[in-house]
Amino acid sequence: MLLFVQHRSNVSERPRMILTLACSDTPRTRRLLDGSIGIEGCDLRTNSFPPEEMFRRAFEDAEFDISELSFATSMLHIDRGTCPYVGIPVFPSRAFRHAAIYVRSDGSVTKPEDLRGRNIGVRNYLNTAALVVRGLFSDVYGIGVEDINWWIGDVDRVERDTIPIPQLQRRANIQAAQGRTLSTMLMDGTIDAIVHYHPPRGFGDADAPIRRLFAETEAAECDYYRSTGIFPIMHMVGIRRDVYDSDPSLAVRVYDAFNAAGDAAVAPKPPLPDTSGIDITAPEFWRNGVGPNRAALECLIRYGFEQGLTSRPLTMGDLFIPALLTT
Repeated sequence: MLLFVQHRSNVSERPRMILTLACSDTPRTRRLLDGSIGIEGCDLRTNSFPPEEMFRRAFEDAEFDISELSFATSMLHIDRGTCPYVGIPVFPSRAFRHAAIYVRSDGSVTKPEDLRGRNIGVRNYLNTAALVVRGLFSDVYGIGVEDINWWIGDVDRVERDTIPIPQLQRRANIQAAQGRTLSTMLMDGTIDAIVHYHPPRGFGDADAPIRRLFAETEAAECDYYRSTGIFPIMHMVGIRRDVYDSDPSLAVRVYDAFNAAGDAAVAPKPPLPDTSGIDITAPEFWRNGVGPNRAALECLIRYGFEQGLTSRPLTMGDLFIPALLTT
C-alpha cells in the first residue's frame, strides 16, 4: 500500500513515500534489501521471495509498489494491456540457459538438432528461461517452436491441481502433464528433454540417468556470447502504475538506487573469470539501461512475437517509461 509520512521536524518538506519493494536477494540488490542504500524520498519495506511466488503476487495481486518481474510475462501483459506495473530498464537477473536443458543419459538425443519433432517438458511455458531456450533453438539450430511437442508440468513433485494451457497469439503444440512429473516422464522416455532453471531429480554424477544436453556448457555459452554479444536478460523491474502516476519522478530515483546497489556490489573486489573465458561478474555484464542492453532487449522482443506471447513486436516505449529510454 502506498503511504506518505510527513516529518514533524519540517512540515514544509514533501512527505516521504512508504513503499514495498520485492526483489531477489543477490549481491546486486542486497544493499537495497538491507537498507544500506535507499531510494531518495522513500522509506522502503523490503521483501525477498522465490521468483515464482514473487511474480505471482505481483502480476495477480499487484501486491508490491516496486517489484522484480519476469521479462517474458511482462511482455505478455503489456501486449494485452493488463500489466499493473510500468517498466524501468533495470535487470536484476541474467543467465545463459544452455545449462537449463536436460536429456536422458542413455537416450538418442546427443545434440540440439536431435530434438526436432520430439517432446520437451517445461514447468511454465511463459517463463523467460523457456522463452530464451526456444529462441536459442530457433536462432542457432533451426528448430522452430512448431517443431517441438511441448509438455507443461511439475518437475519433481506434483504441485498443481490444474495446469492451464496458455492462450498464445500463434499456434504451438502444447499439452499438460497433469498429475505426473516431468523428471519421471523423462526417465521413462515419455518426453525427450526438460527445460528448467534447476536440475531435475535424476541429474547428478556421470552414472545419473539425466544429464545436460550441452556437456561442455560453459564452452557453449562462451561461443554463443562471442557470436551474439548477448548475455540474456531474465527479469526487469516495475513500479506499480498507480504509484508511478502519483509521482513520475520516482522512476528515475528507483533506477538510480538499483544502479547504486549494483555498483556497490562489484566495486570492492576484482571480478574473477569463469572457465569459459567469459567474466560474467564484470560490471559491464550487469549494466542497466536501454542503450547498453539494446541487442538483448530486441532479441527478447522478437522472441515474444515469434513465439506468440505478443501480437506484435513491442517497442522500447512499450516496455519502459519515456524518461528512461535514453539511459
